Amino acid sequence: MNEKNILFPVRLSGLLGKALKRSCEKRLKTVDYHLLVEPFHYRNENDNAWRCEFWGKVVRSAILTNVYLEDPDLADRIETTVAEIMGTQTPDGCISTYPEDKQLGGWDIWGRKYVLLGLLRYYDCIAPEEEVKKCCVRMLDHLIGQLASSGKTILDFGQHEGLAAASILGAVVGVYRISGEERFLDFARKIAESGCSKKHNIFEAASAGTIPCELGNGKSYEMTSCFQGLAELYEFDPRPEYKDACEKYFASVRDREIFITGVGGGRGCEYWGDGAWAQTQNKETLGETCVTTTWLHYCERIAGLTHRVSPASEMERSLYNGILGDMAPDGTRWVHANPTPLTGGGSKVAAVDQIDFCFHTPFGGNDCCRAQGPEGLALSPRLALMRSGEDSLYLNFYEPLTARVPGLAEIEVKGNYPLEPKTRILVKSEKPFALNLRVPPFLKEATLNGARLDTEADCWLTLNRQWSQEDVLELEFDLSVREVASPDGHYTAFLRGPLLLAEDSRGDVPHALCHESVNGRELIDYITAGDEMRKENTLTVWFPREK
Repeated sequence: MNEKNILFPVRLSGLLGKALKRSCEKRLKTVDYHLLVEPFHYRNENDNAWRCEFWGKVVRSAILTNVYLEDPDLADRIETTVAEIMGTQTPDGCISTYPEDKQLGGWDIWGRKYVLLGLLRYYDCIAPEEEVKKCCVRMLDHLIGQLASSGKTILDFGQHEGLAAASILGAVVGVYRISGEERFLDFARKIAESGCSKKHNIFEAASAGTIPCELGNGKSYEMTSCFQGLAELYEFDPRPEYKDACEKYFASVRDREIFITGVGGGRGCEYWGDGAWAQTQNKETLGETCVTTTWLHYCERIAGLTHRVSPASEMERSLYNGILGDMAPDGTRWVHANPTPLTGGGSKVAAVDQIDFCFHTPFGGNDCCRAQGPEGLALSPRLALMRSGEDSLYLNFYEPLTARVPGLAEIEVKGNYPLEPKTRILVKSEKPFALNLRVPPFLKEATLNGARLDTEADCWLTLNRQWSQEDVLELEFDLSVREVASPDGHYTAFLRGPLLLAEDSRGDVPHALCHESVNGRELIDYITAGDEMRKENTLTVWFPREK
């Protein structure tokens, strides 16, 4: 999907919008982008590590953040670092952090994927420059040539039985999209046909009903990236079996793996393991921010593929809990793992350096999730309001925003969702179009110009009409506390609108977004709970059910 075709100015001004600004100021504008490029100059990553991923992860999140914030300082940093990374490309087309004798192994192909993703986002969102396209084409031609010379397949290289290397599928589709070169579409098809795992074809297995933890080796982040790539390939090669695999994988992950926090990774933090059930039974580390961000990407693809409500609901749950709850209040740090156990005593702990960077230089929180968290947050404006075709918009959640959709409409959402119950939506358009409103289960009433509208929970409310500047669309949400039983039936959690509630070891937390007294417990929003990010500041999400 061409990001430039789906991106339009959206300004969020609620919880997500404010967090995006903090992420920009306190994280993305403080990164040493020169240091990110250094390993590509020296190509001395001979320890099979993953320094190769950081440039692409950080830069693509910076680009998407700046699409909506338009910060000139961040824009300059992006321009400079893109020029620097392209300057590391050797005459053979290679951009890598690995020495030649170790290339293709370890995390090398994975890292090249992220370089391509960063360059593709620059091309799509900032400037479709010929030099950027040529750089991507040469990178991919070099990789294809290396694989051919090796006499092996992509599954013979990298980590997690082929999943990590094969997850380059989406980037390959992206290079085909901007270049039109059929050899890249052929390469993408070849990766898809490989099934992305040495164990079995994960796409065919998903279609046959294999549960996520039994697909490949169960590594959730890399696996979901492969399915995301398949969904992107479907746009150019719409085979029914591709769509079937993508839809069934989404439904299975949603039902079996995603916690009430919107985070996933139920076995060892980073693997699928029937995590929905494990979130109240398992005491080991649960859930990874990298998985949450990748899940958001995948939900976006499934939303575009199916136009169903469920992916949009999952996006809201993950953003307003897993993403906002995993970021430090000032935007500087992110947790790697979900607080564990969620049944009490878990804490949010900021990610520390995973690896030394270049020449053993401390990088200051060089963790994959600290690099990925800002990307998840940066997705929020485009997930809030999505366009489909020429005359249809989908409003997925109701944070105050303003948006100008070129050639179609101007949208303004007023209120203080999800903290206050009333929202007003104003629409300006010179031609008829369909506005599809997601109906969450806690929507109390919807009116258009004072007339009540019929709604059904977890469905779309579609208003296809010629809009007038005098039209007033109003929504009222029921933000009273509601109970949710755990999958095993032994615990209860509490929600207020889309916000998960938690008990914090500090007791009263004055700066919390919301306060609720429930069954003698003082609960606050999960975003604020544990936000000191130290082991002593614990929280509880799931409580034993009262008999």
